Amino acid sequence: MTLNELYRDCENNHIEVYPFKMKSSMKGIALSSGDIGLDLDKIEDSMEEKEILAHEESHILGGYFYTIDSPLAVKGKQERRAVVLTIKKLIPRDELIQAIRSGLTEHWELAEYFEVSCKFMLQAMEYYGSSILH
Repeated sequence: MTLNELYRDCENNHIEVYPFKMKSSMKGIALSSGDIGLDLDKIEDSMEEKEILAHEESHILGGYFYTIDSPLAVKGKQERRAVVLTIKKLIPRDELIQAIRSGLTEHWELAEYFEVSCKFMLQAMEYYGSSILH
């Protein structure tokens, strides 16, 4: 999924994406109103923008919200759910298996193919585990 396709997906899901200056180190935020704020001045490139946008969209589509006062366990659970949904959106299991079968076996090759960071690809490979080898 390209960045443009992701923006269209947000639009199709009636999710508004706004430039939003954040005082903290955060680069994106999903609001319970169904809007996303991105601090584009902090985002390094389109790959990072795509990952952040997909992650925030996952919070909204999955209803994975929490407040600043939520216990760490709740925050961790909601973040993990958003990460998993983001992985499934940007690196669908069947497409990953197909890419591996075509000869792309290094995480950096797969990251390049899916237009995600190496860090994100490693997260996806850890999530899918041995199921991608069968």
